[in-house]
This record gives sequence, structure tokens and C-alpha cells, in this order.
Amino acid sequence: MLQKEYGSFYRAVSDILFRHNPVDLDGKHNTGEYNPEVDALLSRIREAEHLGALQELLFEIFRADFGEGNCGTKERYDEAASEIWKAYERHRAANVTVR
Repeated sequence: MLQKEYGSFYRAVSDILFRHNPVDLDGKHNTGEYNPEVDALLSRIREAEHLGALQELLFEIFRADFGEGNCGTKERYDEAASEIWKAYERHRAANVTVR
């Protein structure tokens, strides 16, 4: 459902997380291993009003899904969050309806 709602932005977030691989999942190709985290993030992304809030949200999701001992430090998610924020800004700009 979120894939349909967000379209190419969903895939972009999945690709960003796969590329940064914050919890060191194995794999040479993005087969959607981070899609549960993408779903969790996109279901709440409107809560993030700035990059810092998105960084916190991303870390919170990974900590909940993988456990505090497995997700590493919050700084591990900074680059991925920054890329996701830029993609989110592009997504929002592209989806603004003119009234």
C-alpha cells in the first residue's frame, strides 16, 4: 500500500537504506530486506518536520526492529537520513498541488 502511495520515493528510500546498510545485512542486490523499515518510516515520515527529526525517527525504527545492541549508534544513520531527507523534499515538491 505504501509502495503505491509513495511510488518512486519508496524505492529511493529502500535503495538508500540498502546502500548504507546500517545493520550490515548480507546481500549484493536490493531484494527488499529493509522494506519493513521503509514501511515504518514512511507511515510516520510526516511527523518529521526537519532533518534532525527524521534522523531520530530512523534510528528509533531501527532500534525497535533490530534491538539496541544490533543497530549501532545514532550517528550510523546520519548519512542515510540526510539522503532520505533530500529525496523527501524532492518528493514533496513534485507532489504539491496547485490550487
